[in-house]
Amino acid sequence: MRKVIGIDLGGTKINGGIVDESGNILKKITIDTNIEGGRKGVLDGIKYIVRELKNGEDIEAIGLGTPGFIDVEKGEVIFHGGNIPNWAGVNIKKELASEFKDIPIIIENDANVATICEQWLGSGRNLNSFVMITLGTGVGGGIWTKDERIWHGNNYQGAEFGHSILYPNGRQCNCGQRGCAEQYISGNGIEKSFYEKGNKKMSGVDIFKNSEDDPICKMVVEEFVDDLSIFLITLKNIFDPEGIVIGGGVINSKEYWWDKMISSYEKNCNNSKGTKILPAEYLNDSGMIGAGKVAFDYINMDF
Repeated sequence: MRKVIGIDLGGTKINGGIVDESGNILKKITIDTNIEGGRKGVLDGIKYIVRELKNGEDIEAIGLGTPGFIDVEKGEVIFHGGNIPNWAGVNIKKELASEFKDIPIIIENDANVATICEQWLGSGRNLNSFVMITLGTGVGGGIWTKDERIWHGNNYQGAEFGHSILYPNGRQCNCGQRGCAEQYISGNGIEKSFYEKGNKKMSGVDIFKNSEDDPICKMVVEEFVDDLSIFLITLKNIFDPEGIVIGGGVINSKEYWWDKMISSYEKNCNNSKGTKILPAEYLNDSGMIGAGKVAFDYINMDF
């Protein structure tokens, strides 16, 4: 049995696992990201996971998904490290290779590895083309086609859907722009909307749970539904994909908004036919599995 390590780096947690060629996670470790420790603290956490998983195992490669615009050739975060402070500019591949010599290390964007997981095993496995969006703390995205595979873009910024402008001159985004989609349809965006209307804080999970009884929660979820449906129409009209797959933590609350979102999408789209809107099948483990697939793809390449 061939085995690789897949690592999903997030702003709060680092998930790492041993992945086999069928996408099974044979062993898993989760630790806090330790952003308080800066770059070194985050890198030390990644190295710890690799050491623990690699111990006594025949590991053929390491794949890692990370926030940010990623130069996949160099393994470097070239801009915007997401929710990890001072992460832009770090060469993850070089840092890991200094300790884990003689083993291939492949670095990819976190939303791209989630997209790769869904194409391999999930909702995108029977599609010739699809766009994926991840609704979590922020909003990520991936573009996959049968011919091109993952589309990275000229500057490794392809599919940064969270930073498309949904509301011109709207909320300030961490990327420097104003009105980015992730300021409205992400978990953080939903919580900001609630705070603006109610002048108090509530978690996104609770906002959805209370959306049938609490008038402010109901209003926030209705706005989220409208914003997301308009966002999907834009993606559909730009890319005309066979499918749009929606993943990320917000999908766990889809019982409160999915059907309403589909109705709004179909009502407002000029031609809603021909593109399937699908929930992701893999959520918390998609980053690890997708990173593992990237690692397998690398070692199986015919150089």
